[in-house]
Amino acid sequence: MKRGRLPLTALRSFEAAGRHLSFSRAAEELFVSQAAISRQIRELEAFLRQPLFHRLHRRVELTDAGQRLLD
Repeated sequence: MKRGRLPLTALRSFEAAGRHLSFSRAAEELFVSQAAISRQIRELEAFLRQPLFHRLHRRVELTDAGQRLLD
């Protein structure tokens, strides 16, 4: 991915997922699929070159970098 402008759709997806700590709930809020949220988060992580979530079995947690971005 070319480093240009911050992907705003991905940032919106991150903010919702970070608030809910759930890709599924973020998807419901934004009226998209869970896979779309996951894809947007991966895009943002690639852009920032940092993981933003720890993906655990059936849940996610923010990394330190993710928490800083959400704050």
